[in-house]
Amino acid sequence: MRPVETRRVTLNGAAGRVDGYVCRVYSSEGHYGTGFGFDPAVAHEMAVMDAEARSQGLPLAELLGGEPRTVESACSVHELGKHGALREARDNLSVGYTVVRVRADSAGLSSVSALDFETVLLEFTDRPSERALEEVRSVSDAEIVVISPEEFDAEVPIYVRVTSEEDIHGLGSAEGVALSVQEVGFLDAVLLGRKARELGFKIIVLTEVESAVSVKAAAHLAGALRAEYCDLSGHLALYEDLESLGYAPEVELTGPGREVRVNHDPYELAEAP
Repeated sequence: MRPVETRRVTLNGAAGRVDGYVCRVYSSEGHYGTGFGFDPAVAHEMAVMDAEARSQGLPLAELLGGEPRTVESACSVHELGKHGALREARDNLSVGYTVVRVRADSAGLSSVSALDFETVLLEFTDRPSERALEEVRSVSDAEIVVISPEEFDAEVPIYVRVTSEEDIHGLGSAEGVALSVQEVGFLDAVLLGRKARELGFKIIVLTEVESAVSVKAAAHLAGALRAEYCDLSGHLALYEDLESLGYAPEVELTGPGREVRVNHDPYELAEAP
């Protein structure tokens, strides 16, 4: 395979501009693959794997050692203000999302947690605290799962963000690991996910606010790793994206490369009685 083009692009997001790199490569059979990443290496990795999957006529999940299947995404609440967070969460709930990812420092934490989601992924970006966990417990009967940069004592499942194999070997009581594809790298996320499975850990696959090109690749990664949870909603805050994933909580990993199909029309779902 040979790189054809890697260029820097700026995507206009609801919370600001998102800068990244788009890469396109061609396989020896002439099939092309496309990737997007905050780092050009991530974009290149996705593009190469996409092109290889297309040249073999396989879904990317299968090329990564898994089986094509349907994956359910959590919705991520990007707004940190109380009213904006609540509005964003309600919109996602109305189109069928049952799992919500919300930051512990969000002013709308209680309001979002009180909605009828089945699972709350409570994300700490700094040192975790019992206070935020109790805040969610006090208003919600949902299952609570914590995403944290480190382990801490709590009577809920803890998934620790990892970026290396050493991080995984250093875990003790954690339920699982959280892999951010843009932070870790696409191929490294594959390898770290396999190692985590070997050691008995569960997996959450995370996306950031990024292009649907890379969100689709992350969807196949989540399918291949049999991730317990994944957040594929990063594209929802982007306008004039490179391509559309669709506003729905479930995607079916079909077709060659990283192509996915939205399982239902979310607007029909929202209007259903």
